[in-house]
Amino acid sequence: MMTATLRPLAAAALAVALLGSTAHADPTATPALVDTATPASAQPAAGPAGTLVFSDEFTGSTLDTAKWKVRDQERTETDRTDGIRWWYKPANVRVIPDNGGNLAIDLRSPATNQYTGGRVDTDGIFDYTHGTLEARVHVPPTEGHLGAVWLQTHSWGTIKGSAEDGAEIDLIESAYKADKYAATIHYDGYGEDHQQSAVVVPATALHSTHYHTIGLNWTASRMEFTYDGTVLRTVTDPELISQVKEYPILSHEVLDWAEGDVTAAPLDYRSSMYVDWIRVWQ
Repeated sequence: MMTATLRPLAAAALAVALLGSTAHADPTATPALVDTATPASAQPAAGPAGTLVFSDEFTGSTLDTAKWKVRDQERTETDRTDGIRWWYKPANVRVIPDNGGNLAIDLRSPATNQYTGGRVDTDGIFDYTHGTLEARVHVPPTEGHLGAVWLQTHSWGTIKGSAEDGAEIDLIESAYKADKYAATIHYDGYGEDHQQSAVVVPATALHSTHYHTIGLNWTASRMEFTYDGTVLRTVTDPELISQVKEYPILSHEVLDWAEGDVTAAPLDYRSSMYVDWIRVWQ
């Protein structure tokens, strides 16, 4: 890969982003972002010890909208050819108070060849640069739909051929029927300049066992994608490592490239994505 060159404007933009990268590093400055139900001793299963800056244990019976935005939008791919249309819908996002609390993101079908998943994210509420994110999740068996934990930014596209100015970072996209998933970095936007670096990693008992801890250890020079305390992918290429603020996303997608046939998926608890908790340390 060719070495990226920082043009003056790009370098300035990156410098500004980096200056603000620790805006949420002090939990005393944003106490609402750290769940009081998170154990005080909680530390990453596969990462360095740090200060908790964001967490949600999904206790109670409703989503904490001081932390999360719930999306309502159509997401049908422009090149989709199977006639399926799909949306993120708030009605598919719910909090279950049982067993200490869980977030559920359901799969539904409001009409023939129409499906709905869901998405929550912290855009405009919480973002960070460098740290460790872990989420304890259950992704349903893949049948034309998938569970995802990912990061996104608003700043990408300034530096061509590099993720330094921001990326979509997919900790997990459970797009396969087998026990494996994609850990992917997308950069240079979603248009004609789009590039990606994807690795499909093994994940023992991914679908059959509730729950698994999906993680990312992210520093200025290294990214480690983790599963149940084990590092499955390591990235050290500087052109693949974002140096700007990213915000967390939890979503349930009906993507045409996911294995299987969504019309065969059961529309009940067996096709729901569940999140026990999410935590970020710096």
